[in-house]
Amino acid sequence: TSEVSACSWVDAVGVARIHKNAGFEGICITDHFHKEYFESSPGLSASQVIDKYLSGYRLAADEGKRIGLKVFLGMDIKFPESTNDYLVYGITEDLLYENPYMFNIGIEGFSEMARNEGLLLIQAHPFRDNMTKVNPIFLDGVESLNGNIRINSRNEISENYADENNLIKIGGSDFHRECDVNLAAMEFFVDIDSNANLVNAIRNGDYAIVSNPFS
Repeated sequence: TSEVSACSWVDAVGVARIHKNAGFEGICITDHFHKEYFESSPGLSASQVIDKYLSGYRLAADEGKRIGLKVFLGMDIKFPESTNDYLVYGITEDLLYENPYMFNIGIEGFSEMARNEGLLLIQAHPFRDNMTKVNPIFLDGVESLNGNIRINSRNEISENYADENNLIKIGGSDFHRECDVNLAAMEFFVDIDSNANLVNAIRNGDYAIVSNPFS
């Protein structure tokens, strides 16, 4: 959402409406969370920065309730040790308020935290330029289909890497602009009505990754 992520061209209400109009039943907001985000908010307390970080999700969720779209909270976290992006599912508002500086603990520390908290930790587009491979023992999975049409994510390599290391595979549109809405999705075979259900469905493989779902 543009309220939170500087790289987004669409505000939170627009994100919800665009996906509802395209035919989606639900979306997961994964705004960027990293050290630079905190540094862009001088003078605010950690709790206030988390308020600001959650603003995009909350606006999208409110609009989702109004128009009939499920909106879930996720996160795209980056650690100071690299430029890698990691998608996190199952994250809660309480966990963010309790651990506002979680981006400082690095992938190894965060991996332990994720497992303790029942989170799903996925490396996004691991074979793009400027990304680095991490020890797969720290991951639950990788993004094997990234729909972004402006950057080469080398999805085939990601898919093979997941197979070789017995990692979960997920797919997504990498939505930043309105034109990204129909690039990729996940079709679930069970009802998803909570973050816990979302995480469980992914862990259990109750889904298919779909390219251009509404074409």
